[in-house]
Amino acid sequence: MTYEKYQVYYQEALKIKENPDVFAAIKKQTELSEEAQKKAKIRYEIEDKLYELYHSIPADGIDDALFGGQDLPEHERMVQIMEMWMKNDPKLNIIKETMAKSGKDKEIGELERKLQDAIFEYFLALIKLDNAINESRQNLFSKEYKEKMKEYADNGVLLYFLETPDAPILSKEFTIDDVLESFTFGECISLKTLFYRFVTEDNPSPSMRRKTEDIVSAVNCLENREYRSAARTVFALLESEHKNCSTAMDNYFTLDKRMRKGVQRAEKIQQLLDGLKEQTYFSEVWNIVNPLYRDILNSKAESFIDRNSIIHGDYYSDKLDINEKDVVKLLLLFMNMRMISDHVQLYCEMLRVGINYTEIHIAQQLKNKED
Repeated sequence: MTYEKYQVYYQEALKIKENPDVFAAIKKQTELSEEAQKKAKIRYEIEDKLYELYHSIPADGIDDALFGGQDLPEHERMVQIMEMWMKNDPKLNIIKETMAKSGKDKEIGELERKLQDAIFEYFLALIKLDNAINESRQNLFSKEYKEKMKEYADNGVLLYFLETPDAPILSKEFTIDDVLESFTFGECISLKTLFYRFVTEDNPSPSMRRKTEDIVSAVNCLENREYRSAARTVFALLESEHKNCSTAMDNYFTLDKRMRKGVQRAEKIQQLLDGLKEQTYFSEVWNIVNPLYRDILNSKAESFIDRNSIIHGDYYSDKLDINEKDVVKLLLLFMNMRMISDHVQLYCEMLRVGINYTEIHIAQQLKNKED
């Protein structure tokens, strides 16, 4: 893409953002996102303090005393502890004695109460942000824009992560290739902007830190025209997100074994999305992403590069000769996969936390009546 054409593209994109409705939506989403980040920081600071406190207390023998060495799902463990507490089971004495000896029981109790409020405020902030984004997708994306997005998706360019209709895809001046090239113009500035939130995340977990390093590596390799290296890294990112999404409820109600086959993970993701019936947008995007990713895993996707040749180093094959647009398509696919995964994991976490606190509250009410 020439500098002149990029300037035209940029101006068209700017016109979209200057539309009063789009501008208002972006402003609202930005404010809600900042509020959610503040709530997240408060929550994770409390969780970090609790983690340090709990891990400073010797816990040898507690698990065996309570559960007899059984490997139980998270929900079942909580239910059994609630039943012990309701019945004043002497098994719980080991916890009381251990906490009393530590001298940290009051501090932990106070932090647990603060954490409960912090978690619900964090979830509420995320729901408000989620509702604002869904509202934008419903009201600002015209029928023609959605049809054009589907046309792009049929050609391997997935833009469903957009929260406002920023890309000027309805303009007859620009082709699909132009849109792909816009992401790599000027040292990949648009791609770097797209992934900015990953790079700037506060206190990422070890797995997120490694994932961020790979995102940066993939974009850098793309910028340096090391396309195969970039593609291999994005394939790893895609598989990781696919796995994370499929395990969002693992080991809560039942003990689950790690699913190694893509088709098994896809079935689990479908089950989770079916349980989140109000999340219709993500189900619609999944119906597009799922068959595409399945074909990629089987090296049958016509609009994407041959995964097996790249991953397994088939250096005698011409299929290894890929270009920057091939890598950009994969990075955009990853953004869509990540969007689905984030929402599935968020709502599954809300479900788990909601069940836990509800059952604890019910147990407390029943216990108070008995006392």
